[in-house]
Amino acid sequence: MNSLWQDIRYALRVLAKQPGFTAVVVLTLALGIGANTAIFSVVNAVILEPLPFPESQQLVSLQGTDAHLGDMHRALSYPDFVDFRTQNRTLESVATYDRNTATLTGSGDPLHIETSLVSTNLFDVLRVTPLLGRTFVSAEEQPGACAAILSHRLWTSHFSSNPDVVGHAVTLDAKPCNVVGVMPAGFQFPLTSQAPDLYMTFGMRMVGNGTDPPITSERAAHFLSAIGRLKPSVSLEQANADANAIGAALEKQYPDSNGHVSLALQPEIESMVGDVRPVLMMVLGAVGFLLLIACSNAANLLLARAAGRRREMAIRASMGAGRARVLRQLLTESVMLALAGGLLGLFLAVWGTTLLASLPSLQIPRLAQAAVDVRVLAFTLGVSVLTGVLFGMAPAWHASRFNLFLSLKEGGRASSESKRASRARNILVVAQVSLAMILLVGASLLVESMIHLTHQNPGFDPNNVLTFNLDLPDARYGKPEQSIVFFRELFDRLRTIPGVQSASGVLPLPLSDDIIRTSFEIEGRPMAKSDLPRVHFRIVAQDYLTTMRVPLISGRDLTPRDNRNSTPVVLINETLARRYFPNENPVGKNIKPNVADTGEEKMREIVGVVGDVHHHNLWQPNDPECYVPYDQAALGAMSIVVRAQGEPMSVLPSIRERVRALDAQLPIYKARDMRDYISDSVAQRRFTSLLVSVFAAAGLLLATVGLFGLISYSVEQRRTEIGIRIAVGAERGDIISMVLRSGVTLALAGIVIGLVGTLALSSVLKSQLFGVSATDPITFIGVALGLVAVATAACYIPAWRAANADPLVALRNE
Repeated sequence: MNSLWQDIRYALRVLAKQPGFTAVVVLTLALGIGANTAIFSVVNAVILEPLPFPESQQLVSLQGTDAHLGDMHRALSYPDFVDFRTQNRTLESVATYDRNTATLTGSGDPLHIETSLVSTNLFDVLRVTPLLGRTFVSAEEQPGACAAILSHRLWTSHFSSNPDVVGHAVTLDAKPCNVVGVMPAGFQFPLTSQAPDLYMTFGMRMVGNGTDPPITSERAAHFLSAIGRLKPSVSLEQANADANAIGAALEKQYPDSNGHVSLALQPEIESMVGDVRPVLMMVLGAVGFLLLIACSNAANLLLARAAGRRREMAIRASMGAGRARVLRQLLTESVMLALAGGLLGLFLAVWGTTLLASLPSLQIPRLAQAAVDVRVLAFTLGVSVLTGVLFGMAPAWHASRFNLFLSLKEGGRASSESKRASRARNILVVAQVSLAMILLVGASLLVESMIHLTHQNPGFDPNNVLTFNLDLPDARYGKPEQSIVFFRELFDRLRTIPGVQSASGVLPLPLSDDIIRTSFEIEGRPMAKSDLPRVHFRIVAQDYLTTMRVPLISGRDLTPRDNRNSTPVVLINETLARRYFPNENPVGKNIKPNVADTGEEKMREIVGVVGDVHHHNLWQPNDPECYVPYDQAALGAMSIVVRAQGEPMSVLPSIRERVRALDAQLPIYKARDMRDYISDSVAQRRFTSLLVSVFAAAGLLLATVGLFGLISYSVEQRRTEIGIRIAVGAERGDIISMVLRSGVTLALAGIVIGLVGTLALSSVLKSQLFGVSATDPITFIGVALGLVAVATAACYIPAWRAANADPLVALRNE
């Protein structure tokens, strides 16, 4: 231990005597370690940290997989949930939930809030208790019952932390609802980017109204999520076998609604992370490559420094220091450099983590909780020590192998050792270039993909469009006729606002993450209900196509004559027409989307075909979609779209006045520029391409510096040879060509290895690309040529210096 402390003190003295060298190595390592720490802090918060509930490893998500759709989704009907809860034998308890919204009135201005409809046992499944009051009881899930639990945020912001709110009623959607509890600070479920403000039971959904039947009768309405807790000693495999058996029984018992749908369980944290995991792993891999480039750069600097310390090492050896002792001393210096780089990198990571956590548009669960905690500190320490050993081992090994006689001889050269060190430096530069090549190709492909997405036509014109949402409470607009009259009057008033060109409404709004998907029948093509094709269902008001500038391909638009008393009609998109009516005109034919507001569903006449609209995101293929007029399928919620002549947000104050004049208790929410939805839809991909591009640029810089340093050092080592060449008549061009050839050869070797590595890793990028292949030859060739150009430029300065050297000076110094 005493000798280790001596090594540390000596290392600090040596590094302090070379501040320039020390600063360059520390900054290089800080860049790599800081980037890795920042990204790891995000990975830690999103993926590695256990869910904030007791024994969270026992929590599982119940998934439904539709064989027709080919995807796994968190979707059950309420009757399915009841049957699963009754029949399962492997879960201690299971609860269901769904996101919703409500209007809170009675104290101040109307407030639109995010709510979560939950079964009464949800908090028992999570094993959490409220700060005030109690959780729900079974009686509060009876038809017509309404009970609520406030989030801590809503309790403090809207109710001023008043403990007397428990036991009193609040008004939600114009109906009284009894507050039974307040959750503690920090509690949230589900763990999405948008936290619920309030939790309600399903009691109100168990009573039918003018538009919706009771939730208990909707066997085919698969829209609920479910979470359960495994029984002690029950494995996930056993639970899945039980769930599969229940799913098969439900499929057999209810083939029309549950055909081709199987049930499966997945750890809740895996379900929550979803598609985010591969994105974060890819970014973490990119910063790992950056750290390797930084290590190679630092190792090269140490190798060059070690050549000047051979005499020092020889003296230490002649005084009795063994090779192991010299090796330990040199490794101690490397680790000290790495720890200094890690400390500086930690400060960079804190800044980077704070920046990443403040990007809500990424829609990454638990991203806001990303911080530098104990685990991240341990990661930084471990990476720093490992980095020190990694980049210090090769230089220390070479420096400890020397010829004692030649090293002590004044002016002597240990030629064999120099060759080994030169070979090691060359290998390190090749490694840097190859890693930089992989990063640059990956970044280029991601940037190309983003360019394609940016120019992707969403199917409508988002410019100058303002959108906002309205929810009409059933207490005042429970009948379809009431909501139809309200929205008709609203649109008439909005169109009178100066600067407004047109106004309409839609449900769901494109790119809003809301989906209504159902089956549909084609007249004259009988088919079992379980085999019916699926269609995305849209409800639109008059002038929707005009307002959003969705092209009408054939037929006609919807008109005011398409009301509740007229023939049911529908518009279909090009994908549906092409897939189900190939080589024929679908206008005039009849289909029946299996969604109806009241009574028996009827066939709808196709009156027009419209252009495809990207409703979910910009990169997935378009699905079949249909549009029905609002007057024939009225619901209480709608997204309003307003096309303005100029900046859309400028008309928002006038819109608020018009809405308030119609209903003072009705808040508008999610007022946004339609272009924001376009931006949000590609936010994660833009985030990935930006980060990888930054890391690739940093890797290119480090690799260029490493190549420049190597060639400069090589020129210095060969100054006698170069002086002799010039003295015997070598031209400047010959010297420049010789030096450039040595550097570019190393770069080409690195590029070839990098190309092979990129091809091997192409499958990792494939899921993140759009409009470009993961093996796009133009990108590969372009990056390779760019790297050759950068390498040539990096080598040219030392080549020019060598060509302009005075041979007499070079020879005299020898």
